[in-house]
Amino acid sequence: MNKKLLLLLVIVMFFITGCDKNEKKLILATEAGFAPYEYYDNGEIVGVDIDIAREIADELGMELEIKDVAFDSIINEVKTGKSDIGAAGISHTEERAREVDFTIDYMESRQVLIVKKGSNIHNPKQLKNEKIAVQLGSVGDSYLTEEYPSVRLVREKKFLAAIQDLKDDKVQGVVMDEVPAKELIDDNLVILSDALVTDHYGMIVEKGNTELLNQANTIIGKLRDEGKIDKILLKHMGVKSSDTTQSNSIRDKFYYTIIYDGRYQYIIDGFINTILIALGAVVVGVFLGSCAAIVQNIYTNTGKLKLLHYLSRLYVTVIRGTPSILQLMIIYYVIFKATSVNIVLVGIMAFGINSGAYVAEIIRAGINSVDKGQMEAGYALGLHYSQIMRHIVIPEALKNILPALGNEFITLVKETSVGAYIGIIELTKASDIIASRTYDYFFPLILIACIYLFITLILTKLFSWMERRLNHARS
Repeated sequence: MNKKLLLLLVIVMFFITGCDKNEKKLILATEAGFAPYEYYDNGEIVGVDIDIAREIADELGMELEIKDVAFDSIINEVKTGKSDIGAAGISHTEERAREVDFTIDYMESRQVLIVKKGSNIHNPKQLKNEKIAVQLGSVGDSYLTEEYPSVRLVREKKFLAAIQDLKDDKVQGVVMDEVPAKELIDDNLVILSDALVTDHYGMIVEKGNTELLNQANTIIGKLRDEGKIDKILLKHMGVKSSDTTQSNSIRDKFYYTIIYDGRYQYIIDGFINTILIALGAVVVGVFLGSCAAIVQNIYTNTGKLKLLHYLSRLYVTVIRGTPSILQLMIIYYVIFKATSVNIVLVGIMAFGINSGAYVAEIIRAGINSVDKGQMEAGYALGLHYSQIMRHIVIPEALKNILPALGNEFITLVKETSVGAYIGIIELTKASDIIASRTYDYFFPLILIACIYLFITLILTKLFSWMERRLNHARS
């Protein structure tokens, strides 16, 4: 049995690490919530940056593959070789240029201030102690930090969230690029005419990848000189959705959130990925946790496996002492840096390793809850340690640990939401995608919350049924 498990793990690891990057693909890292540069339309990521990247891919005879990740992860994606090129309205700054190489500029950007109508702020130079929202890692974030240190910044993951903060009077203004700003404002918001700063957008490639950089520069220069980039911008500036004028009735909200433009597919994909990651992670977690708990129990009762005991304690301590999102990033950007890995498998491994540390403590506590007299009785009957554990202790402990294992699985389902940081489309990411097109966070988030609640209720019922069956079998 142990040999079969070992063989299975070797096959899985070979599959994960043995997938070399397909050289026929040009992988683009972006953050698809920045219309008109990148956004979702009819279930696909489109936009100015996407069209330019596709022109580059076509000229190179390659297929364009798009990865939707958090904006502040794009540089890491390119820097670690996970993606070949990055584009999301990325401003050329000295700090970024130390980490990646920039192509020639293809678009001028004006960073503007958005305020509510009737605001006392009429010029960006008036900013002093106001609360201003920006997107984390954007040029507006860095510029205000350096030039307006007295301004209280609210750093959001999405520009849409920053706009919502302004609508809800949580901030007095939002700083962002002028082009997408025109897409996001409504009749109650205005863009001040004076820009805070004007900069330029470029695409990024891995430091030292001069071949791809030169090819991209040649193609971008050609598109710019022929006026094609201006035409691309005008095409995508005409996509402003009528969603912003939709009715506030629940039926219309449901229609525009779920039905319109096939948006239900994001939720279906997110649901499937969430369940797959949770199920895969619980298998990995139970396996690792069981091994760690049994090793510790053997050491406690026999004094054997001392080295494995210390390693298992180190594993539990480190994993429980660090955030799951940090572990996810280390596994994706460091451990699997040199390979192209199925991103769902990365989620399974990361959350499984995280869960294993907690499962180890649950199982260890369950084993310790079994009366020591059971062990003594087993020895008196002439049973070996492994026989006592398999036939007496584990069955008794299972009854005690099942509720805690159920809670761990439920927690695991909800914890998968951080997978969006590396581009996994799970339920929370699905709500972000929908919100980026409807310009409304409330209904998508409430809908996804209801789905999580439904999953939790189903799992709670399932584990309650299993617990009753187990108690009945033991009675």
